[in-house]
Amino acid sequence: MNRSLRQEPLLACHMLSRAFVSLAALTLLASCTTRGGIGAGGDGTVLFVGKILTMDDQGTIAEAVSVDKRGRILKVGTEEEVRKGLNAEVEPIRLAEGQVLMPGFIDPHIHLLPTLLQSLPVTHNLAPCLPPPYKAANSEGCQNYVLPALKSMRPPSTGKLEGAEFIVGMNLDPSRQALGSDECSKDKITPFMDRPMQYLEDCVNRDRPVLVVDQSGHLAYVNQKAFEVVCIEMTGKKECDAPRSVTDNGGEWVKDSITQKYTGLLRESPAFEPFFQAMGKGLLLGLMHTNPVQFVKESEKDILQTIQALRAAGLTTVADGGLASKGQIDAVKFLAERPNFPLRITGLVRDNAASGDAKHPPILPSGPDCDPTQDTQCKLPMWLGVGGIKLWVDGSTQGCTAQLAPPYKYQDPGHCAQAGEGRSDFTTDQIVTRLKDLWNTGAWRFQLHANGNGANQTAIDAFTQLQMQKVNPHRLLFIHNTVGAETISEQLGSMRKGTLFVGEKKVPALDARVTHLIGHVAYWGNALEGMLGKEGAQNIDPIAFDRQYEVPFSFHSDSMVTPSRPLWFVEQAVTRRTWTYPDFTKTPNPVPVLGARHVATVEEALRAITVEPARQHELDAWLGSIEEGKVADFVVLGANPLDYDPSKGGDPTKLSQIPVIQTYLNGQPTVGSH
Repeated sequence: MNRSLRQEPLLACHMLSRAFVSLAALTLLASCTTRGGIGAGGDGTVLFVGKILTMDDQGTIAEAVSVDKRGRILKVGTEEEVRKGLNAEVEPIRLAEGQVLMPGFIDPHIHLLPTLLQSLPVTHNLAPCLPPPYKAANSEGCQNYVLPALKSMRPPSTGKLEGAEFIVGMNLDPSRQALGSDECSKDKITPFMDRPMQYLEDCVNRDRPVLVVDQSGHLAYVNQKAFEVVCIEMTGKKECDAPRSVTDNGGEWVKDSITQKYTGLLRESPAFEPFFQAMGKGLLLGLMHTNPVQFVKESEKDILQTIQALRAAGLTTVADGGLASKGQIDAVKFLAERPNFPLRITGLVRDNAASGDAKHPPILPSGPDCDPTQDTQCKLPMWLGVGGIKLWVDGSTQGCTAQLAPPYKYQDPGHCAQAGEGRSDFTTDQIVTRLKDLWNTGAWRFQLHANGNGANQTAIDAFTQLQMQKVNPHRLLFIHNTVGAETISEQLGSMRKGTLFVGEKKVPALDARVTHLIGHVAYWGNALEGMLGKEGAQNIDPIAFDRQYEVPFSFHSDSMVTPSRPLWFVEQAVTRRTWTYPDFTKTPNPVPVLGARHVATVEEALRAITVEPARQHELDAWLGSIEEGKVADFVVLGANPLDYDPSKGGDPTKLSQIPVIQTYLNGQPTVGSH
């Protein structure tokens, strides 16, 4: 008897640890069940039959794939070829008409703990609304205006002060959210970024500390009470300067140029850390920084919906893009090792955490507990270890802190007025100094955050110096590469080929790659036209330059910055449509295209969410494509994305609507064995 998969999206099928199974089993199991069994014969082999997009280098479309009981792919090919030698009792899982099987999607850059935190009731999610095609991921009560968003944080009046308990918000984005005209503040003229403290005190609270983290993750906003709480904890006084832990790591507590008083704007995550520490154990946000494992344990039931949203998007692997401590590493490892967890996790660690200090020993690179390519008894674990180093070269493009260089600069007037060419967190020499010892071990791969073209040049200069001093064999990743410049892509291509020169010296070949936050186009494209100029914004996420200079690229969410929905990435890369904030009704019809020369093909975009992310994180021996010897991490889709390519007469604006039917890890469905 043949088994088949129901044409039913994987939107509500819940299964995680034992804490969640009872609810899932009672209410959702029936609706998520595939028809029949999983097709296991006497030896535990599973056979999948249908249209299979392998994502191998030849673009093979196969008819069948067999998987052993430990989740390794045995054979890929025609059904006749794959059936040869199989136990006669093996029953195939047949895809329904129109469905396709693909490698499970991989998001190569997210921030998992903040992503989970934003779903908890202890924080106020102030995120802007998403454009109409993507509104399914809107947070409840999403708001496209700053003042009403802030006012929603205002606690009920109790008639008494509540001391140092923080009021916390996340995902405010003044680059897209207009100030608005709420009566909570008399000032409706001063740009929010100039005086965030004033608006927080007017619209939220002045007697309790308030902290709001910008959606970019590179900025935060605090009131005067928050400064007082932090300064008293650090110095015993209500006023203090930013500590060296902030200033030595690229952070800044911004002061007014005239009064020299804090404006309430914090730049870069090291600037936030003292405020997180001041929260202590009183709030989960503080706990996430002081005791991350306890944070996960206490919030495990509440984060189920967010975990399931990642699975429902077709993801089977995510890469955490910057764990700040051994505690945070232990927390995501704890999460990945929960029974029935539906995702694999790998991670990067911040360079300063890996290097260690007087209080903290160095962190060493790690991988999964076993390797199925070396051990035939190994079933690839969910926790894939921490093998990469992360460093931030600059800040946020939409946060006015990307490091730009000619021909780009922030426009004046505009959201980033007076920002000029932005800012960098470190110089080339500082990067070399910070990374040299880690680089020389030859044990780590390196990934640098660089939004602006100036930051990408700084990163190139640093890596060429390091590579000329000692050759590192690992792959190198430029995260974001947002503000495109052909000269940057040309240098990256030359680095890969070993044809890049510094003076008369040739730089040994370095396998450089890029990953783009493609949501910059859809969600911020119109805003970036205002910040960088209409012409300057055309080269955001420069796929054409990647293609021209043979630089492999992937797409990521940078969640919590954008939703981790890989099929949305595909649509956004293929269409490059962008919407007008704060009022979507003012978006022209048809929806404008930003930088048409940089559109991707559907096949390129699919590779950018499967095999290329696997290669960037050096997981491709196991994951990313459907090939013999690899691990059977799959996603079943309700339609073939390749049919939506405009070159085939398809409608790429419908790509995001393709349903995700099922995901598999090690050949087994993530909703359980049915």
